[in-house]
Amino acid sequence: LSSNRINQFASAIFANIPINLEDLYLSNNNIRGALPVPFPSLNNLRRLAIANNNINGPLPDLSRSTPRVREIDLSNQKRIGNGGFTGTVSADISRLGDLVVLNLAVNNLTSIPSDLGSLAKLKSLNISSNYLDQTIPPELGKLIDVLDSLDLSGNKLKGLVPEEFDQFVDTSIYLSGNPDIPYPAPLMLCFQQKFDLVNDARMCPPERNALTG
Repeated sequence: LSSNRINQFASAIFANIPINLEDLYLSNNNIRGALPVPFPSLNNLRRLAIANNNINGPLPDLSRSTPRVREIDLSNQKRIGNGGFTGTVSADISRLGDLVVLNLAVNNLTSIPSDLGSLAKLKSLNISSNYLDQTIPPELGKLIDVLDSLDLSGNKLKGLVPEEFDQFVDTSIYLSGNPDIPYPAPLMLCFQQKFDLVNDARMCPPERNALTG
């Protein structure tokens, strides 16, 4: 049902949702208002995509309602201007043991839990262009063997880049647009071409890299 000009409140849509759905695609519409709390039980749901709408309010706890979900895309809820999920991402998200993709980009979220580091199958994490006002959870370094892409760009992050990020080898890491992150970045991270600040002389001083080489 993506790109169908659906113009409804989210609460009305989910009040009549079939409980046996495995895939739910509602992106690129004009769905507005808050998602229902509690979120309806969709025990068979594998993919939830409601990107590019105008939903607002808090993120509901999906761990009890969609326990088998693999992909969540709730990005870009600012199509009109007053949308966007607010508040924090619940630590209960760590219960979604099958989660592979989590995209919450372009919202109004203010914090993420360290528990994200417990998502052992997570390959893509995008929480860019929000209002994250915290240090980067070092627990994300636990995902070095599975994570393909980590995008935390365009936020209000502060504190040094965790030393645990030194261990990322083939992961695309995006941290630009966070002016309050002090430099430099962990040394070995500055040798990873998939780090978006690898050519930033303050974050990755060339003289330090040269001494190490």
